[in-house]
Amino acid sequence: MQMIRNNIAPYVLMMLTMLFAACQPENTYDKFAIDCGSELTLRENATELIEVIAGGNYMIETNNSNAICTQDGNYIRVKAIKLGTCILTVTAESGEQATCTITIEKSPAQKDFQVFSDLRVENWKDETIYVEKTDGLQVTCEKDTDVAGYYSPGITTYGYCFVESGHFCRLSAPTNFAVKGDYEGGVVAIGDGNNDTRYYICDAVSVVKVSNGKSWVVASMAMHADLRFVVELY
Repeated sequence: MQMIRNNIAPYVLMMLTMLFAACQPENTYDKFAIDCGSELTLRENATELIEVIAGGNYMIETNNSNAICTQDGNYIRVKAIKLGTCILTVTAESGEQATCTITIEKSPAQKDFQVFSDLRVENWKDETIYVEKTDGLQVTCEKDTDVAGYYSPGITTYGYCFVESGHFCRLSAPTNFAVKGDYEGGVVAIGDGNNDTRYYICDAVSVVKVSNGKSWVVASMAMHADLRFVVELY
């Protein structure tokens, strides 16, 4: 009898092990993926966090600068920069890849940009700067002057500066901004008041509307959301 028990015991243990394994839920957490799926839509200048699932160490790559993607632990921070699309590719250590097509759309405010005539700057700060409603904001229009303040015939520069903090934004282009059209050679300078100034070469400066002594201007840049201005012609 003792011998029979000894022979049966290994089979009972094996059957219990198989039964226990069969009852366990399938583990899906080790599958490499990104939680946004294969498509993501953002408004221009918006930010989104994408989680990398079971990625361990991973690399990211984008095919253009319409969106800027940076690693933040198990997340990828996506900053929508320009209208259009951008393909994000995420590669795990194992060689597995996940891709996402990021589409950047206009916001409702952008769609109505030409409707409103308030003097303003959009996309410089987190909120629209309305010239006539903002205390401490100094606005200038300098003829024959470049973005750095040097004499430059044919160049016009509009400047916006918070006197107290020293934060400023300046736009220069080879136009007086009084005629509709696209102009090459535009430059934007943005300063933080601490002698740190960033210069952006514009893909184009577009005067999209001129009406009642005002111009609607869009400065398009590769590595910054488009700046939009409604300026008063001098």
